[in-house]
Amino acid sequence: MQNTITPKAQNANKGYYFDVTDNEIQEHLQRSVEDIFAWLENTNKFIAQIQTPTEKLHTNLAKSAAILN
Repeated sequence: MQNTITPKAQNANKGYYFDVTDNEIQEHLQRSVEDIFAWLENTNKFIAQIQTPTEKLHTNLAKSAAILN
């Protein structure tokens, strides 16, 4: 399975577009809760490693605001 993340013109400077097939959705639905949380934890670790200091600050501010609301 090959995933590609490609920016779309309508999302320029806003984010990314990610294609997901129906088969990938079905595979995901078959995963256990433990597998899903392990994937989330690994993804969070990866993101933390590649974020710039400014991005980390923005992430922490957003998390703090979510907790307060």
